[in-house]
Amino acid sequence: MRNLVVAAALAVCACSSTPTPAASDAGADVVDASPMCPAALGTPAARTVMPTAGPMDSVLRLNHIQLKGTHNSYHLRPTAPVPDWDYAHAPLNTQLQEQGVRGLELDIHWNAACGRWEVYHLPIIDALSTCRWFTDCLQTVRTWSDAHPSHHTLFLHIEPKDAIAAADLDARIASFEREVHAVFSDDLLVRPDDVRGTSPTLAEALRTRGWPTLGATRGRVLFYFDDSGAFRTAYTHNNADLNGRVAFVDSAPTDPFAGIAIINNPTRTAEINAALAARMIVRLTGWTATDRELMTPQDPRQLLPVGGHINSTDFPASAPGVTNWMSIPGGTPSRCNPLTAPTGCTSAAIESL
Repeated sequence: MRNLVVAAALAVCACSSTPTPAASDAGADVVDASPMCPAALGTPAARTVMPTAGPMDSVLRLNHIQLKGTHNSYHLRPTAPVPDWDYAHAPLNTQLQEQGVRGLELDIHWNAACGRWEVYHLPIIDALSTCRWFTDCLQTVRTWSDAHPSHHTLFLHIEPKDAIAAADLDARIASFEREVHAVFSDDLLVRPDDVRGTSPTLAEALRTRGWPTLGATRGRVLFYFDDSGAFRTAYTHNNADLNGRVAFVDSAPTDPFAGIAIINNPTRTAEINAALAARMIVRLTGWTATDRELMTPQDPRQLLPVGGHINSTDFPASAPGVTNWMSIPGGTPSRCNPLTAPTGCTSAAIESL
């Protein structure tokens, strides 16, 4: 149904590749929808304040946590929203600081005129964003991270929204990684190579050693792509590996590059359990504008008990017109994963800012 709504809306407005301005929520930080090209890429500054260790930093690992994420984290309500788009998010730093969000999702579109990535949902009909340029979004995250370097790893879900010609894939991938490296140096990232180490594959590394500890990854950011087509094929060197790459990709336990599983639906328990058994990090979604029935805490399909790590929502906090929103019970802001965390794990040991 969601795809039909989007297709119909695009057909009605005959959308172009350039977003146009629309009315926004009062007080939101909206960037002009037809912005001038951003400044040239620079190099990231060194971090000057180091993380403070937690009491279980040598024991707890990245797959031992359960956190709140937001769906289309940049999104602002369009002028005449269909139900799918009837929500608005606070700026990214507000989500991180005030709403306990530790997973962010950015949809990226290539701006050929500027040779840079932009962040918005769909041209014209749903084009408002709290941060227009990808590097601006990343800089907002970096600034917050520098001010709070003891946070556990932040998870950045990246979805390329446009079809990319096969001949352009390598160049687009290189542009993406240049933009990431303009804001985050390698020592502030959790990369596939950091997890794979000397193992032949990423999947083998997870089976034998698992994810890095919280102590090794505090103050860092992990990127992963939501794509199962040509982009992922190119990014994984023809479905072989993620060697040398910045980001992880959506994957299954049988993939040699298995690390992140974007399953979304919390009722797909067989897939979730298989991914958890392979020590993968699972992303689920619920409490969204189109599945409000999952917002009732008594609903057996609620997200948290099934053990997903990144739990994405359109409603991360109280807001006008929002009667139910996602919370992580006992989280500070995240908590121990009920299915994967070891005995003795506490929310405060994961993070307590």
